[in-house]
Amino acid sequence: MGDLFSRIEADAKGCAAERDFSFAAHTTIGIGGKAPLCLHPEGAEAAVHALRLCRRFGVPHLVLGMGANVLAADGGFDGVVLCTDRMRALSLQGRCAAAESGVCMPRLLRCLAENGLGGFTFMAGIPASVGGAVYMNAGTARGHFGDRVLSVTAADADGEIVELSGKECAFAYKNTAFTGKNMLILSARLQADYCCYARANDEIGEVLRERARLPKGKSMGCVFKNPEGMSAGEIIDRAGLKGAAEGDAFVSAEHANFIINGGHATAKDVRALIGRVKGTVLERTGIALTEEIEYIGDD
Repeated sequence: MGDLFSRIEADAKGCAAERDFSFAAHTTIGIGGKAPLCLHPEGAEAAVHALRLCRRFGVPHLVLGMGANVLAADGGFDGVVLCTDRMRALSLQGRCAAAESGVCMPRLLRCLAENGLGGFTFMAGIPASVGGAVYMNAGTARGHFGDRVLSVTAADADGEIVELSGKECAFAYKNTAFTGKNMLILSARLQADYCCYARANDEIGEVLRERARLPKGKSMGCVFKNPEGMSAGEIIDRAGLKGAAEGDAFVSAEHANFIINGGHATAKDVRALIGRVKGTVLERTGIALTEEIEYIGDD
């Protein structure tokens, strides 16, 4: 398949190419093998072209944003990674923001605040891009991203462009119309609120101070969805699993819904620990926990 990767790289106009792409270097937990080729499209048009090239040559692809909430396989991925980090177009019209999928949360919040807009301060400190936030309806108890989405433009697995209204995106708790589907989110139109800079800045600071209490170290963020009306972290804690470890992966003693990479953890370690947590919680409480993270790669 090596020659196919070379042909895709040569034809991928508007994309920066990266060979031997390391998932360990591009995910927040710092785990994972390699992919032979990663393309970094400079915008939506280049991204769709790259997707269509993968389709034409029959090469599998996956989409990666900022690398949070994902666990990449130790064996890597024998295909093309489409990384959205250079899809950064952002514009404002009144209270509406149009953002490409690679726009990161700090930039979005800063741009809104500087233009007298707010409504997204609950996203402060969350390591997400617009595309990732749309994909899994990122958020906290303060709010969820989907509540602010007017429409989303995406490309399906065949490279066909689709535009979905906010309602058609089917935003729910840690789930959307995109979840589990190999679609490339290109951009989103977002509804902001009028808000003075000082107030927006104060709200961002307050949220960042709250998030500063979360566990330090390399992690994926929260691993499990909260069962309705319950906290997954508290359930895991009550099951006596804080500090539980497999290899160099361990359940945080500060927040039991975080699994930390102690420095040399593998995806195998993390998968084993996730399985142990789920099995122990089910045995001791009867509650079946479900992951909110995405598994990517070939293991």
